[in-house]
Amino acid sequence: MKLKTLVAAVALASVSQLGLAAENKDTKRSAAAGMVVGALVGGPAGAFAGAVFGGEVIGRWFSTHRENRTLAIELAEVRAVLDDERRQNDALVSALNQDLDKLLAIQRDASQHINLPIQFRTSSSDVEPQYQADLDRIAGVLKRNRDARVTLEGFADRRGDIAFNQQLSEKRVESIRSYLQQKGADRHQILTLAYGESRPVSSEETLESNFFDRRVVVELNMNTDPQLATR
Repeated sequence: MKLKTLVAAVALASVSQLGLAAENKDTKRSAAAGMVVGALVGGPAGAFAGAVFGGEVIGRWFSTHRENRTLAIELAEVRAVLDDERRQNDALVSALNQDLDKLLAIQRDASQHINLPIQFRTSSSDVEPQYQADLDRIAGVLKRNRDARVTLEGFADRRGDIAFNQQLSEKRVESIRSYLQQKGADRHQILTLAYGESRPVSSEETLESNFFDRRVVVELNMNTDPQLATR
């Protein structure tokens, strides 16, 4: 092909390219490449056809390919963020489960060693106000865990006759049992025993030993709440 013909083809294709709605660099570059190849092969007509094909078809393909690649990169970044958040959430859940397991273990161990003495005034079976908070907590445990059990053991000091002290220890136990039931415990959860003056804390009778003999010992045996244990 003569140089003059080639120049004419290039000029014609350039003019044609100006009329194209080239929206991005990929379209322009593809149109230019198609223009040159078309001019070499088919002259001015080939240049025009090459520019149109290169700009409209190849250019759009490259543009779409670039957009898809950009979207793929953005999607990968989003997935990385989500994966990181999922790992953080999994770690948080694992830590919470470990903490809950520790609390359950503490709860089980503590429940096996609850032994609460409730002291009484001389000849009295009234529950003193300072013990009500502890009894409220025990009643709450019994209310939430119907498999839990509590044993109440009543005692009296050695002043007075044996029969009176036996009845007094029974009244003290009954006072504690009634209080726990009023706070939500069931009667079948409570075992009561009364020993009167038969089991003193010390063989020597003193003011101090008499004080500690006027008592009800609350022993709690608690099974862990199944709903809490299974989470």
